[in-house]
Amino acid sequence: MAMRVSTFGQTSAVLQNALTTQAKLSEKQIQQSSGIISSDYAGLGSAAGTLVDLEVEMARSSSYISTAEQAASRIEIMYSSLSGVSDLLTTMRSELSALSVTEDDDLASVTILAENYLEETASLLNTQYEGRYLFSGTETGTAPVDLGSYSVTDYTVPDTSYYQGNSDIVSAHVGSERNVAYGVTGDESGFEQTLRAFAYIADATTLTSEDIGALSDLLIEAQDAVIAQMATLGVKASSLESVVSSEEEVYAALSDLAAETISVDIAQVAVDSATYETQLQASYAALGSLSDLSLLDYLR
Repeated sequence: MAMRVSTFGQTSAVLQNALTTQAKLSEKQIQQSSGIISSDYAGLGSAAGTLVDLEVEMARSSSYISTAEQAASRIEIMYSSLSGVSDLLTTMRSELSALSVTEDDDLASVTILAENYLEETASLLNTQYEGRYLFSGTETGTAPVDLGSYSVTDYTVPDTSYYQGNSDIVSAHVGSERNVAYGVTGDESGFEQTLRAFAYIADATTLTSEDIGALSDLLIEAQDAVIAQMATLGVKASSLESVVSSEEEVYAALSDLAAETISVDIAQVAVDSATYETQLQASYAALGSLSDLSLLDYLR
């Protein structure tokens, strides 16, 4: 249909206005269905910077939670290993206290038991979790205990020659200014005393009553030290649980703020949508009226 020359400018303006209104209506309809301002940063306007800051804080909080949970899992495995060592000490103390210095058969059975317990203790201290040795300090790729050349000839002299790790204590970074040291190294006194006692008994050909008494005392000291380490690990585990709980609250609060930052007022969006629909209908009506005027009508 031909268009009046004088109404061309009006038609173009109305059409442009209709397209603009259509775009705004489409945006509001998307917001109404999604509940958020925009699905990308570009559409968030001034809220984009705030959202980025919140997401950075959320990522940091999530990292603290993950680190704390990972450390807590390692502590659980370490605690289990220490519990195993303590059980071995309990049994050996019982066997040693019942040992008769006059019965070679009794000594033979105890030395065999000590040899087995020596190997088992080494195995417990060489425990790996997620590819890491847990009792090697920060030398997590190195097995902490090597009994290859370990031999005890004097049970009164401490000997950590079996230890292959370092003295650095593993810690977890669980806050901007908070680190939780939770590592236990394989040369701790309780472990050294345990291995020393087991190694000496395993190689013994004779044991006097004085030896039995002294070794029993050594086993008691070792077990006390191991139990103390278990208690310390329990405290560390509780501390890490508190970190997880606290950071989960922080993360939840940040998540709520992020959602609030990009969320829309559904009621207001509904009103805006209705307004744009009315404007769009008016624009279409105006376009219809203008298109009814032809160039022929104008020349007539």
